[in-house]
Amino acid sequence: MSGIQADSLARDIIKEAGYADMFGHGLGHGVGLATHDPAPRLSCLSNDVLANGMVFSIEPGIYLPAWGGVRIEDLVMLENGKVKLLSHAKKMKLLR
Repeated sequence: MSGIQADSLARDIIKEAGYADMFGHGLGHGVGLATHDPAPRLSCLSNDVLANGMVFSIEPGIYLPAWGGVRIEDLVMLENGKVKLLSHAKKMKLLR
């Protein structure tokens, strides 16, 4: 899967929820020795290909004009073609 494809999956979910215009950044980025490693980038502009062993953030955010926003960030590793969750913060569902 490419960074574009991963970003697109998140954008589809956010669009279905009615917030398409409020998600103005990429889905995530590589994490390694530097907090924001150059690869992989998960965005609508990325040609990076996700590979086993890569660690990256998944951090969709929605920002509402004149209110503010929320960004939930998880760290994951791609292992055997599947995402393994490395962060375990609890999340609660927000109601509109």
